Amino acid sequence: MRYGVISDVHANAYALRTALDRLTRAGVDAWLCAGDIVGYGPQPNECVELIAERAASCVAGNHELLVLGRLDPQRAGRLARETTPWTRSVLRPDTLAYLAALPTTLRLPEVVLAHGCLRDAVTYVREPGQARRELDDLHRSDPSARVLVLGHTHRPWMFAAATGTVPAAPGRPVAFPPAGPLLLNPGSVGQSREAERAPRVRFALLDLSRRQAGFFAQPYDVTSAVAALRRQGLPRSCLHVPPGRWRAVPRRAASLVRATRRAVRG
Repeated sequence: MRYGVISDVHANAYALRTALDRLTRAGVDAWLCAGDIVGYGPQPNECVELIAERAASCVAGNHELLVLGRLDPQRAGRLARETTPWTRSVLRPDTLAYLAALPTTLRLPEVVLAHGCLRDAVTYVREPGQARRELDDLHRSDPSARVLVLGHTHRPWMFAAATGTVPAAPGRPVAFPPAGPLLLNPGSVGQSREAERAPRVRFALLDLSRRQAGFFAQPYDVTSAVAALRRQGLPRSCLHVPPGRWRAVPRRAASLVRATRRAVRG
């Protein structure tokens, strides 16, 4: 079984189409999405359509929970709090129904899928100690699971219970360690948090038959994505926040309120 693995799309359809097209060319049998299809970006309905069309196995991320009113906004960052009202105002009823039906954890043969961690969608798993605890919990709850797919951090990462972080360069498949379960985070499709001049699309290919996984970091049509943000009055940080600037995202509350009012009227 070959899975195309995506996460943290954040309503960026330009980036999502790039990921889907590249994985389709690579050859996949099915799709996994670790949540945050919506949030921040300007194309939430389009992104849900693209993922639903592929019958992806998908879980709810913290941004889905925010727009559905299932997560306290105070547990979200400032940019999420400021952009969620706009996202909620433009979601179609069929999109809302799709998001409302998503589980927070999904168990498939050999694979378990969640967003932040196994217990909730808002916990960031980015340290080795955290990863080991997640994999220990995974083994206790499902000894047959070989891979835990998480998102939320926006950073690609492969971590094995037996050996620790597995070095992996984009475009080169890496074999699973010989023993124990594996944590796989594909990185973010739609909102880069890397120190790069132009944001890239990040995703992964998981091949259970060959016991290997590979990461991708692809360019996409950033110019069109930025233009789509501007048309909706959304800040550019919705698609790229380099390291060190996450807490310094410029406040755009007034323009976002205006954008939300336009969406409601329109």
